[in-house]
Amino acid sequence: MTIFAHDAKLENRVKLAVSRIAGVREIDGRLVVDIPVRYPSGSTVVVEIERNHDEFWVSDMGLAHLESEIMAAQGYFANSARKAADRYSVGFDGNAIFTLRVPNSRLEAAIICVANASQFACEEAIRNANEAQVFARSNKIFERVSKIFGPKLVSKSVEMRGRHTSWEAHNVVIFPDRKTAVFESMTNNSVSVSSKFLMFSDLRAASDDIALNVVVGSISSLEPKAQMIGDLANILSLTDVTDEEIRNYAIAG
Repeated sequence: MTIFAHDAKLENRVKLAVSRIAGVREIDGRLVVDIPVRYPSGSTVVVEIERNHDEFWVSDMGLAHLESEIMAAQGYFANSARKAADRYSVGFDGNAIFTLRVPNSRLEAAIICVANASQFACEEAIRNANEAQVFARSNKIFERVSKIFGPKLVSKSVEMRGRHTSWEAHNVVIFPDRKTAVFESMTNNSVSVSSKFLMFSDLRAASDDIALNVVVGSISSLEPKAQMIGDLANILSLTDVTDEEIRNYAIAG
């Protein structure tokens, strides 16, 4: 049987590492904890702790709400926060995510739950806002493409088979010779970019006789990772592209 000796040096090093990961500080007389959990913007979650006799109150101070406002997702935050509160068994008062009357023995769990709920609420709100933006833009794409090619040739969505799996493609033009053109809406959001990249890679692997296009709000504002979709598809902005250019994109496989 192997017996491991106590390693005091390792224990001290681990304690130091943990203290660097999560720190306690004071802001305007309030005790706050920096948690190693990040909002989509990259900033870390910070929770406030107050004591009332032998119990504690833990709150995210409304930072998730503020982060959502910064990311233009404030209209979706309340529903996302209520969902997060139910998921992590914490409270939501319309601004802050919190938990009340926490006993001393449950303080660590309360801090973790509030931090996770705060991050989840913000991320969910931004995801929902992004999906709504994509949906609205997709409708505009459909109207524009239908006007150019005629409603008989254009479908809002079509299930298309790639090499490995099937995908729901949007704003699909199917010509009489069965050549196909796809006009998908995409944002800078990493989930939007990765999903289009995966879909287009699989569709391209199954057929060369398909014109793949992504429609973005502004080509110049695309982040470098989002621009990688250009290896698989044409990138166009609906407000800048002409009808003739759309026709050319539709036949350029």
